[in-house]
Amino acid sequence: MSPQLARLETRKDQLQEFVELAAAHGRSAAGTGQVSIQVPALGSVPATKFGMAVATIDGDVLTTGDATEQFSIQSLSKLFALCALLQRDPSAWEHIGWGPTDSGYGSVAELERNHGRPRNPFVNSGALVVTDRLMDLTGDAVGATIDLLTTTSGDTSINSDARVALSESVADHRNAAIAHVLAEHGKLVNGIDRVLTQYFAQCAVAASAQTVAKAALFLADRSAEQEILDGASARRVNAVLLMSGMYGAAGDIAYRIGLPAKSGIGGGVLAIMPGLGTVCVWSPPLDDDGNSAGGVAAIEEFARLAGWSVF
Repeated sequence: MSPQLARLETRKDQLQEFVELAAAHGRSAAGTGQVSIQVPALGSVPATKFGMAVATIDGDVLTTGDATEQFSIQSLSKLFALCALLQRDPSAWEHIGWGPTDSGYGSVAELERNHGRPRNPFVNSGALVVTDRLMDLTGDAVGATIDLLTTTSGDTSINSDARVALSESVADHRNAAIAHVLAEHGKLVNGIDRVLTQYFAQCAVAASAQTVAKAALFLADRSAEQEILDGASARRVNAVLLMSGMYGAAGDIAYRIGLPAKSGIGGGVLAIMPGLGTVCVWSPPLDDDGNSAGGVAAIEEFARLAGWSVF
């Protein structure tokens, strides 16, 4: 074995050790959270499920636990829908803001104060506008989002869970209210019912932590061969993730971890380390901010051990 290959193997072994240590930390912290019942179909997911995956731009993929089991990625899909839109229209930012919010991801009042302009693409109003614009460009926002996930991860098993989508559509009155406010201000191109149907199906996309970590690598790797977005768009997406991806906890996550990150009520958390790689954790119990308690703890510990931070 060449000295260079030996160093790479040592690094990979060390990263695997960091993953295992971080996962143990995350499993312990998961006990402080509660599985979301906001979407009834998600309420029956076992709280003990835990999967963690790290993907590097060098091609390493390190996993532990239930990292290859599919889960409902929920708001993690907002990131990939946004990137699918920016692929087709880098100027799409003119329809949505990019600043942080302290009003929560489902605020109708903030949307009204901003005259129907969403604060950023990760609050629900912004995600609905992204879905609407992606529908207008492709005819199928869900399909475009899944296509991006499939292309970037190589996983052809990604799908939208119809049972979860139906559960969301029956229980979710707030997003319907948000869609009506957007339509009142002329921010939707398509009909409200069509947009909501696509949005719920998008949130119901199922993928594994390993798949999500691999799929997001393009945000860490700026090489010309693997560039999915133009450089300016990738930088802006990472910046908005850092400011807004974790909603009201974004400042706390930036302070504690220092990585652009996105969460979903299905228990998934994804973090990006530009120039190095990505880490995704699935742990269903959520903390008081609506983020995975175990996922945040695991990523914080991994970032500490591996020295991953944008600061």
